[in-house]
Amino acid sequence: MEITLSGFVLFLHIGVAIGAFMIAGVLHAALQVMARVSTVQELRPWSRVMHRLEPLFPFFALALLALGAWLVHLEGDEGIGWSSGWVITAVVALVVVEALGGAVLAPRGKKLAALVDAAADGPVPDDVRAATKDPAVWYLAHVSTVGFLGVVFVMAAKPSGLGAVIIVVIGALLGLALAEAQLRALPADAAGGVPAQRGAAEATAHAESV
Repeated sequence: MEITLSGFVLFLHIGVAIGAFMIAGVLHAALQVMARVSTVQELRPWSRVMHRLEPLFPFFALALLALGAWLVHLEGDEGIGWSSGWVITAVVALVVVEALGGAVLAPRGKKLAALVDAAADGPVPDDVRAATKDPAVWYLAHVSTVGFLGVVFVMAAKPSGLGAVIIVVIGALLGLALAEAQLRALPADAAGGVPAQRGAAEATAHAESV
């Protein structure tokens, strides 16, 4: 068995993509937890994890672009080039996702981290709770992850230009649907309301005092 340079670069390319999905998985878990916890103390560890992981995405994106460009160069004799529709779609999708991430996710993530750091111990304040449920963050995070999963399929199947675009768009729409479903599934107390246990206790105490 001969190990080729093209095969090794493909391995690196896949490895970087797996690493990016692993980080995305942790961040998605952080979104779920932070929107549900009841105290600032519970928020802080997850806020720090998000604050440290989010800045890594641009480096992963650059690595994916560089390794992808190298693969296109190495596989040029196999009919793969920059004019291939699936290559153009994959590159454009990656650039758009990273641009939106830098314009939307990065500043909002920094704002959330600052709010959590400034909050006193105790129940989660309303402004922090609202930041953990920011629809722009939820929608874009899910569109980026599921949309990029569509890009991975495009790179593996190499469909025509139109087919590649349709697959990525379907992935983005699925991401929007997942974000909407998960936002709707958040418990009422995660929206800043009174937790059920505390509400029941207060009602009991009030009844006993009457």
